[in-house]
Amino acid sequence: MARPRRWTSIVRELRNRKGLTQSELASQLGVTQASVSRWENGSDLPSVRLRKTMREMMRVSSSSDVAQQIKARLRYTPNPVSLVGNGARFLDFSPSFASETGTEPGRLRGATIYGQFGEIVDETTQLWERSGIFSGEVAMTLTVLSLQGPGGASVFLKNFDTPHLLDSDEVITICETRRITKSDYDQHLAQYGRPVFFLSYDEIAD
Repeated sequence: MARPRRWTSIVRELRNRKGLTQSELASQLGVTQASVSRWENGSDLPSVRLRKTMREMMRVSSSSDVAQQIKARLRYTPNPVSLVGNGARFLDFSPSFASETGTEPGRLRGATIYGQFGEIVDETTQLWERSGIFSGEVAMTLTVLSLQGPGGASVFLKNFDTPHLLDSDEVITICETRRITKSDYDQHLAQYGRPVFFLSYDEIAD
């Protein structure tokens, strides 16, 4: 079930970000000002359709700073992070990505993930894309990968991916990566039944 208190905060934050009165937000959503007031005082909840609309408004309203935040994160994070765009294409990497994954970012930048690391990774990437991460429906994914490292040894990785909507309406995802053991890889598969686990925005809001 959706939590009234959480939506009280979300509606107020949305109005503040957009600079809207209750009446103005109500007009944009096709409801009455009294409805918005009830949402904000926690006595009622917006419908599932309106919650989805407001989440989208929230993402768009904050997207103007996203590109700069992502650049800063890639530059300063001590963690292995890659930036991936539509078509599963590598856009950029944090300084520590190469050592953690055993890959060469210089060779991968601008290339698609497909065809780089073998059939298993291609199949997993296809599942990952089908989750809806680039269509605005998925809030996060957790993915395990098995690839051939330097010298032919198997390398197991876990990616935590979060999508971000830019002003150009392009969705990109920040992929936080860490190396795991074969046991961790197998445990993930046993727990989730497949290499890609994901949560939709509806699931995390309710």
